[in-house]
Amino acid sequence: MNELGRLELIRESLVAVVNEMRANVIRSSYSSIIYEGHDFSCALVTADGRLVAQGQADNPIHIFAVPYSAVEVLKTFGDDIHEGDIFLHNDPYTGGTHLNDILMLYPVFHNGRLAMFMATRCHWGDVGGMTPGSLSGRVKEVYQEGIRIVPTRICERGRMNEAFIGLLFNNMRIERERRGDFNTMLGTSRKAADHIGRLFTRFGGDALLDAVEELIDRAEKVMRAQLSRVPDGTYYAEGYLDSDGHGPDPLVGRLKLTIDGDCIIADFTGSAPQTGGPTNVGPAMALNAVASLVKSYLDPHTAVNHGSFNPIEVINPPGSFLNATLPAPCGGMAECRALMVAMMVSALGQALPEKLVGDLKGGANHVYISGPRPGPNSDQADIFLLYEYPAGGTGATLGMDGNHAVRAFPEGDFNAVQAVEIAESQCPVRIERYGLRDNSCGDGEFRGGCGMRRDIRILADGASLSVLTDHAIIPPFGVDGGYSGDANRFVVIRNGKVVQPSPIPGKVGGFPLLKGDIVRMESAGGGGYGDPLKRDPERVRRDVYLGYLNVKRVRDRYGVVLDNAGAVDAVATETERSRVRAGRVTIPIQLANEDELDGSRRRITVSAATAKRLGVGERDLIELTAPTSAAALRGWVHIAEQPGSDSGDAGEELRLGPLGLAILGREPGDTVELRAVKSTVS
Repeated sequence: MNELGRLELIRESLVAVVNEMRANVIRSSYSSIIYEGHDFSCALVTADGRLVAQGQADNPIHIFAVPYSAVEVLKTFGDDIHEGDIFLHNDPYTGGTHLNDILMLYPVFHNGRLAMFMATRCHWGDVGGMTPGSLSGRVKEVYQEGIRIVPTRICERGRMNEAFIGLLFNNMRIERERRGDFNTMLGTSRKAADHIGRLFTRFGGDALLDAVEELIDRAEKVMRAQLSRVPDGTYYAEGYLDSDGHGPDPLVGRLKLTIDGDCIIADFTGSAPQTGGPTNVGPAMALNAVASLVKSYLDPHTAVNHGSFNPIEVINPPGSFLNATLPAPCGGMAECRALMVAMMVSALGQALPEKLVGDLKGGANHVYISGPRPGPNSDQADIFLLYEYPAGGTGATLGMDGNHAVRAFPEGDFNAVQAVEIAESQCPVRIERYGLRDNSCGDGEFRGGCGMRRDIRILADGASLSVLTDHAIIPPFGVDGGYSGDANRFVVIRNGKVVQPSPIPGKVGGFPLLKGDIVRMESAGGGGYGDPLKRDPERVRRDVYLGYLNVKRVRDRYGVVLDNAGAVDAVATETERSRVRAGRVTIPIQLANEDELDGSRRRITVSAATAKRLGVGERDLIELTAPTSAAALRGWVHIAEQPGSDSGDAGEELRLGPLGLAILGREPGDTVELRAVKSTVS
């Protein structure tokens, strides 16, 4: 066998180890979020903390943070790492994601020296904290989210620290599940270590480790070659999270993306300060978001290892909600990461318009329903815990509609939702409706995917609801003139009436449920791509036939008229499209000295007449868009009389600062369309 063939055999052998780890975890774990949801990841890491291999289906949310955690373990223990040692970690400030994601690092030695780590990161259904499931939209500090594990040696030279293990599980709910998942991770790591030992024997230890370095070097060369094909330049993006869970103000994220030859620099300077609510994330997630996008866009087929990340630099000053420090809670890590992914989509889409895609559903959509487990043999500590994570629609792209109610590409093979059979067999609930959420997709020449609707009836007394999500106020954006998808919506139906479980949509902490209540989950739709008036009327007709859109929606947004038989009326459609086009609010833009800001919000000043045409008032959310725009520019209305106000937008000019113009990709004198955005932000 030639050298290249041998190298490929080693690469495939290492990937096979990780895939075997995945199979072991799925088949032996106790928690449904792991064996059904696939909320876990496995990896191999070098002795100095670089990623060697991962399974192709693993969750990037976890996996790109593993090297950061491994480095922190090495910083803590240095040379004091021995055969038989095992480490745990979940601390978000030193490379963890959020407290529910527990990482086990299992060192493997060859000829007496540290050679590699086996890494398994699993979402544990509960790690303590103020509410069952640990993830709450109403927390104020990390200590309310559960037990925090800095790099900790739980087994030394083969001897388990039973005192620490007891302390760990005595601070978590449903101890049987937690211990079961722990033993799954332990058994998986041991089996993987045995497999690596056989590879050392087969290929020779030094030869295998040399091959690892060659594979990392080759991956770096591939990524640098791909980056070299991207036009050099600086690209800007801006995005918002709904709130911190305690007040009405949104959180702004900002990105300056620089492509320079075969390097890429992502700078998040200027993002909002960290908050007292759960919408924060630690330092590992910025690289995680950037790396997963760069890898997906530029080199999706090469096996994942650390070489793909070497050309990436991230600038992310500590103290923002995108790089939080103690004691900021970080339960909403997935929501923060989704925002960074969305900004990367916008910025990279400016450089590569053919890869532009509408915004996604906005995060993990954590929903916990819990309560005392009914039955004569249950005790006070015996609770049920239903973890729901409803997927939403994905964004549309050039030539392709978004997908309905599935996980997005940065989430691996994480499942769309908890299986009905699992939910009903393990918890006192009944799933009364489960299907697509009609009219939720972002409209466009290519429409976004629809979200889902799921109704869960509570069959026992004493239950409670916690929700941690985003895009429940500010919906997913469209691109290239496409429209937003519908926002997430999580409510309780009690005696036929809608009950809001929290004053802040999407942020719920321990809301008391009554027997007979229905928890209704309606996930967001994906953002659209392109002008809806350019969509083929036959495709619009089919969307109505399939129940994705209704007749009124397609007439108002797509300008498509259907006759009584459901067929396209071509003549009426042409007339209607002209009417819809004429009704749009378009205004030329001019350069202002600086961008208007109102705290964390971008402020957009319009005349009273224009505000009336848009149907908006002071501090309502609007967006500016134009063909070829990588993302809509969003801001909050400020009404001021301007020349031309008597006639609406006729003669009116919109003034934008340099950053706003850069995000839109417009020049002074260009025309943009103004739209109201469905939002409850005030």
